[in-house]
Amino acid sequence: MKKREILTYPLSKEQFWAEFRNFVEYFSKRGIKDCSVLFGFAWGIEYYPGNEWLPEMLSLEELETKITELEARGLGEFGNNDVFVEVVDLEFRFCNDSDIHVGFNKTNPLVEYFYSRWEELGYSPAEWLKNQSSGPGEFVRGARPNA
Repeated sequence: MKKREILTYPLSKEQFWAEFRNFVEYFSKRGIKDCSVLFGFAWGIEYYPGNEWLPEMLSLEELETKITELEARGLGEFGNNDVFVEVVDLEFRFCNDSDIHVGFNKTNPLVEYFYSRWEELGYSPAEWLKNQSSGPGEFVRGARPNA
C-alpha cells in the first residue's frame, strides 16, 4: 500500500476517459511503454480464472483497447468498476466512483503534474496521508470533502 494518495472528485464519463488518455499520453511521451494492470470488482469476477486475481503486464498503447474489449464483453464499465494501473512506482486507480486516485510514497514531479492538472481543470484534487488501514487518512492539501 502506498503511503500517500491524491484523488479527484467524481468526473463525467467524458472527463474520465480524457484523463485516462492524458495519463497514457503523458507516460508514453516519457518513454514508459508498459504498465501493470489489475481489473478490480466487478471485472475480475468473470475475467480472472479462479479466485486469484493477479496483475498483468500490458503496454500503455494497448490498455484502452483491453478496457473497451472487456466492456464489450459485459465484464465491467470504465468509471463504474475499478481498474488499477501501476507505472513508475505510482498506482493509478480509475475508480468505480468515477474519480481517479494516485497512490505514491513520496511527492515527486510526476505526482505534482497530475495534482496541478486536476486543480487547473477544476477536479478538486485532495492529498491524503494513508496512516490507517481504513478511511481516507490524514488530510494534507486540496479540496476537503463536504467543504
